[in-house]
Amino acid sequence: MTNIFLSLLFSAALCAPASAQSRGVKSEESLFLDLQKTGLGSLNELDEKRKFLETVRLEKQKIQGTMLDNIYENAYEYYRNGNYEDAKDLALKIISIDPNYKDAQMLLEASNQLRGSARPAMSEKLMIEDRFKTALSYYTEGRIVEAHDKMTEVVKLSPNNIKARYWLGKIKEDLQDYYFQKGLSDYEARDLKSSLDNLYNALMIKPRDARTIEWITRIEDELRRQKANDILKSALEFYAQGRLKDAYDGLKRALEVQPGDSKSTKLLTEVKNEIENGYLASGKKLYGSRRYPEAIGEWDKAKPYTSNMAYINKLISRAREQMKLESDEKKRRAEEAARRARAEEEARVKEEEARKKAEEEAKSKGVTVEEMVKKPQGVSEENRLAAQQHYLEGLKYFQNSNYDKARDEWTISKQLDPGNADTSAGLKRIEQILSGGQ
Repeated sequence: MTNIFLSLLFSAALCAPASAQSRGVKSEESLFLDLQKTGLGSLNELDEKRKFLETVRLEKQKIQGTMLDNIYENAYEYYRNGNYEDAKDLALKIISIDPNYKDAQMLLEASNQLRGSARPAMSEKLMIEDRFKTALSYYTEGRIVEAHDKMTEVVKLSPNNIKARYWLGKIKEDLQDYYFQKGLSDYEARDLKSSLDNLYNALMIKPRDARTIEWITRIEDELRRQKANDILKSALEFYAQGRLKDAYDGLKRALEVQPGDSKSTKLLTEVKNEIENGYLASGKKLYGSRRYPEAIGEWDKAKPYTSNMAYINKLISRAREQMKLESDEKKRRAEEAARRARAEEEARVKEEEARKKAEEEAKSKGVTVEEMVKKPQGVSEENRLAAQQHYLEGLKYFQNSNYDKARDEWTISKQLDPGNADTSAGLKRIEQILSGGQ
């Protein structure tokens, strides 16, 4: 299509008379450069891409219209200069792109009639007169639209024809009344869209006619109410089916069509509250199950529908705080378990060392370990003193709240002197503290 545009533009420019060339025609390239300056931004989102494509489509229509209008001006210049062959060629090219270009069709028909005429001036006069008579004939028969179209052709082909201009003005007045009456007739038949089309046609002829404007305003307002009621009815059906989001979207569209409608406004508020309450309840249930990220997700979904954002933010903040507390507690328990495991391992190693030492002592005395155990053995003074020393060291750690070190010292003390009641009591107290007891 672009190549066709350019070829048409260049052929028109090359063939145009000097007066047409002097006006200049804006090329398609420069028009597309203007399009690039529109600043459409990034095209990451689907909606943005659609908007961009729609903009491109509209701009291409503008480009096509601008180019065809310029080509038509060149064709008309040929026609006025009596060059009917070139006028016909350009008119055909315009119609090949836009078959609905009426002025090009008119110019093609006129050029075909006058092409090859021995006396072009006389032929043009006769052709104009024939079209003028046809227009008056249509008018007399009451065929106002056809009369207007035909008399418009006469004025376009012969701009200085005073008689044609007079009759065109007269026909326009009747045409305006024709469209107006047809609009009222369609309104009585409840065909509101067709009524508006005819009334707008009347308004184009007399743009400041107060009566036409009043009817257009009235019918457009009625159409808006009708459309809003249809959307509201659909939204109510969604609401009855429990499809709250569809009902919400429908009510928003209804208010866009008919802003301030009390029924739609009231129902929209109720639907928003129901959607919000649903998300809030779902989030609270997940919070009770300690599924905090999912609870936060539900409360985030409630935000577009709430009128109390502070309350939702408070719920989310509380969930995040609870997540942190539980995470910290889990970490603390893991660290405590690791400390206990280390202490147990150290106790096991010391117990193993004590067992080996007992075996060596029994071997040196020529008895078995079992025999040594059977015989009541008292705690040696050396062990008792060492046990007391470890107990005192553990007591220092305990007073400084270093329970791990205190437990290590008292464990050694107990191994050296199992009957030391203070050591046993101290170890029991540490176990209560580390397990959360008092």
